[in-house]
Amino acid sequence: MSKILSTDQTPANIAKVLEFLAESPNRLDALVKSAPAEKLRQPLGKGERSFAEDVAHLLNGEARSAEMIYQALLTDEPFFADIHPERDWGKLLRFELLDVPELLAYFKTRRKVLLRVLSGLSEAQWSRSVREEGKKRNESVYWRARTIVMHELDHLGDLEKKLGQKRN
Repeated sequence: MSKILSTDQTPANIAKVLEFLAESPNRLDALVKSAPAEKLRQPLGKGERSFAEDVAHLLNGEARSAEMIYQALLTDEPFFADIHPERDWGKLLRFELLDVPELLAYFKTRRKVLLRVLSGLSEAQWSRSVREEGKKRNESVYWRARTIVMHELDHLGDLEKKLGQKRN
């Protein structure tokens, strides 16, 4: 499968990252408007998450990646503890227990903050890095932001398919 967003940090790819990150809340809003409220809490297939659980899953991953980004921007090559976004972070914070409107409001607020930080970065700041426990390579701010985008694109496409919404 070819990737929509290259791993190469270029001004064009940075612009794409920002564009995709800005688009996600709108796509989630459209999904909520297209589905009955009770369907958003039901599994979307046998053994699958509900819409609300999927948004909570996205928040867990975004929270960990955003924290890495912020640390990379605030300190020189920080070391990041290996805390799994779902098994550890998600189990602690339980975003899936929020009502869907609260879940989306929280997602949108987090996204505004992340975009505000990322929008003002220089190319050198996009290159700043963090090292995660258990990994040998350092990951740049660009890499972590791209990770959020790729994860969200995958889930949003799946949600749109399962909730019967066509993308333009």
